[in-house]
Amino acid sequence: MIKINKVAGTLIAAGALLTLTAPAAHAAPPEPFTITERIDFTSQEPPTFRATGTLCASGTFEDEVVGDRLRGHPDTTGKFNLLIRTVYTCDDGSGTFNAQKHVFITLNEDESSANTGPITLHGGTGDYTGLSGHGVDEGTATAEGIGTGNISGVLSLR
Repeated sequence: MIKINKVAGTLIAAGALLTLTAPAAHAAPPEPFTITERIDFTSQEPPTFRATGTLCASGTFEDEVVGDRLRGHPDTTGKFNLLIRTVYTCDDGSGTFNAQKHVFITLNEDESSANTGPITLHGGTGDYTGLSGHGVDEGTATAEGIGTGNISGVLSLR
């Protein structure tokens, strides 16, 4: 009986210690965001963006195509996809944030195009080092070379 009481006493003491420790930290719930991109493929000016949510209001961005996979040949099917890494730089100096886009592009007969695909947000500098999120990127480009991307999703800053 003494051994059982010692075990029970040890368990009760351990339980009491657990209640004295700090409560577990809870991550903030994800918040909605939007990013609207504008790119002029005929200009040397950097592409620009506007954002909502906990992101900075505006800035510039740079895309780096890191992979492509043609479905058929774009000259015959007009469809392909790209894997793009993007760095957004905030105009207000709050930092940069990173994204990975996997866009599926359709070339139209009039030389315009449309794209859609998933995007993930992951880290950056300044206010965005703990950034994570995901969403959908939908865009168009005119035959004259003006592209617009509309991204929406959820993110959290840890």
